[in-house]
Amino acid sequence: MRWLQRTLILAVMVAATGCSTTETGVLQSNPRTAADLNAELGLAYMEQGKNEEALKKLQHALKLNPDSATANHYIAELYRKLGKNREAEEHYRKALSVTPSDPMLLNNYGVFLCSQHRLDEALKKFLAAVKQPFYKTPEVAYDNAGLCARQIPDTAKAEEYFRSALRLNPRMPDALYELADLSFQEQKYLHARAFVQRYLDVTTPNPQILWLGVRVEHRLGDQAAAARYAKELKERFPTAEETLLSEGQKAP
Repeated sequence: MRWLQRTLILAVMVAATGCSTTETGVLQSNPRTAADLNAELGLAYMEQGKNEEALKKLQHALKLNPDSATANHYIAELYRKLGKNREAEEHYRKALSVTPSDPMLLNNYGVFLCSQHRLDEALKKFLAAVKQPFYKTPEVAYDNAGLCARQIPDTAKAEEYFRSALRLNPRMPDALYELADLSFQEQKYLHARAFVQRYLDVTTPNPQILWLGVRVEHRLGDQAAAARYAKELKERFPTAEETLLSEGQKAP
């Protein structure tokens, strides 16, 4: 199963006029502003893979303002990345106590909970995220809810969430793939074919969708179409596991 999607993105950092430079290298006029700027720097370092520098900036941000939702959110993401789940949980909860309606925070905490197999809790966070009126990408939370529901497993709920994602963004490849795969698993091969084709209409193929196309067409009895998918799979991804499976011609 593919990874759930996180919506944490690097925010644009703007230095306010009249600020002074400190030994931290961050412009600051008051502890709250300085905390947020240190938090943004920490996120920038984290996204560059510089985890040690990120941790220092985020810890400094929390020293300046322990109640910073931004700093608590970002350090929770870093601790999750480092496998420090207890610390991550603590800071997710702290961030939510400050900004309980932040949709990105709700989504990312849901991803964390799902990774810990706390599936019911995760679903509640995803569904809370999509209800927030200013969430710019609610389809991401719906898609994550679908992935989490598949782990329960609750196929009906998963399909409902993926379809909700597509209602918001009909060109969302991840949801299209999941619905193609669900349809295949449920032996709804014509539906699976349609979702595979829709996926290929909106983005470039990957080994997973081409291999799924091979299997779908085999089940529908269109060996020529299956061969075309297999040929494209071999040409584009000669070393992929899916290519080796397709060459075995024993499509499950």
